[in-house]
Amino acid sequence: MLYEEMEKKEIERVYAVFADYIRESLYLEWFWSDKLGYLLLKIGAEKRYIAENVIIYTAEQLARILFSEVSMDVLQMTGNDHTEQTADPLELAEIKRRWNPFLERLPEYQTVCEKILAGEK
Repeated sequence: MLYEEMEKKEIERVYAVFADYIRESLYLEWFWSDKLGYLLLKIGAEKRYIAENVIIYTAEQLARILFSEVSMDVLQMTGNDHTEQTADPLELAEIKRRWNPFLERLPEYQTVCEKILAGEK
């Protein structure tokens, strides 16, 4: 058994909230492997290689990765080469605005977002 039943359901719930975001992203793909479990692939810009593969062990890990991806979208859009912790006030406001629809459905993950902004692991 790869996951405890409760953890599997929570991972699936987090995925369901972000499913449209993942589908629309040019850089993310979601898979199930009978041998490894849930996999989130980060795809290279040319869309022909896997830049990073992440085995998802917990719902909190998945939430952290996906909230970070949303914030990185904002930082890439503004063309600034920095992190969430050094985002300017306008970038920070846009990050929070984009997080809000996900947090409305996953309010218990607010602390994950706070940790991202604080640079905590």
